[in-house]
Amino acid sequence: MTPEIYIKRQCKADTVERGSLIQSLWSGYGEVVRYSLTGKEAPSSVIVKHCSFPLEVSHPRGWHSDHAHLRKVRSYEIEQHWYRHWASRCHPSARVAQCYGDFYDEYTGQRLTLLEDLDAVGYEDRYNAHNSEYLLSCINWLAAFHAGFIHPTPSTDWPNGLWSKGTYWHLDTRQEEWSVMAEGELKFVASELAKCLDNARFKTLVHGDAKVANFCFSPLDNQVAAVDFQYVGGGVGVQDLAYLLGSALSEFELAENIDYLLEYYFSELGRALMAQGESQAFAQEVIEEWQNLFPIAWADFHRFIMGWSPTHPKNTPFSQQLTGQALSQLRRS
Repeated sequence: MTPEIYIKRQCKADTVERGSLIQSLWSGYGEVVRYSLTGKEAPSSVIVKHCSFPLEVSHPRGWHSDHAHLRKVRSYEIEQHWYRHWASRCHPSARVAQCYGDFYDEYTGQRLTLLEDLDAVGYEDRYNAHNSEYLLSCINWLAAFHAGFIHPTPSTDWPNGLWSKGTYWHLDTRQEEWSVMAEGELKFVASELAKCLDNARFKTLVHGDAKVANFCFSPLDNQVAAVDFQYVGGGVGVQDLAYLLGSALSEFELAENIDYLLEYYFSELGRALMAQGESQAFAQEVIEEWQNLFPIAWADFHRFIMGWSPTHPKNTPFSQQLTGQALSQLRRS
């Protein structure tokens, strides 16, 4: 089915016109495109995430195994499940795009996801490193999202239909990258780092790819909405927080601001938990556990970088130092 036909049917549009290409999907797996619509009941525009799998996969760093392909295919399936069954449960402060419908062709593997055009409803700005309020807005979003899906005693099938272990760098899905890591303590204890996160008492949903590029901002009031939920699943909130901060700040900025930003996140998390009826004692227990896990979460992502691309700019002395702190925690445990 062509995107135009599906959009016209789902959105009750009179006309549908392809507009600008927003981005191509990773490794040539499709594209994200804006379409213009007319019609009494139709929105003026929609965003279409169109997944179609190439005959030959091209990865910029050479990671194009069957396992990597299946992980990506599964991620698009999970994202559609997220919008269909979970997105409506988000707290209003954790804004996501409305989904107008999704389509899957079992024969070709083609997927279409029709999403609200966030630009058209006021979220037209993108991250600006010179606006510190934008980073705080992202942290507010994470705190509301994590509080809204907090789950102290998850069942074995939770979260149904999503990744049981969220984030795109989770060790279970990155064994190839782990295998090529340089020998050393980080490689040796990688599974222990993962276990610390997996066995946390307080679990929630994590966005799984919470870099600043996946947030859209309203310049009028610094409100924010998140996109790209291919790796949403179970985890602890500081996994998202560590990745967000690493995507937004330079090494110097991290060293200067990390304590304040952690304090800010945990303050907002506690406030969000109590606002939805949790006790102060409960909120404090969550905060204390996740504070202890922040260096572990950071080191877990650093482990991925050291296998995937050890010369990556994210492999900084700051990141190495925080990873060393996590390794010291493991030795004491």
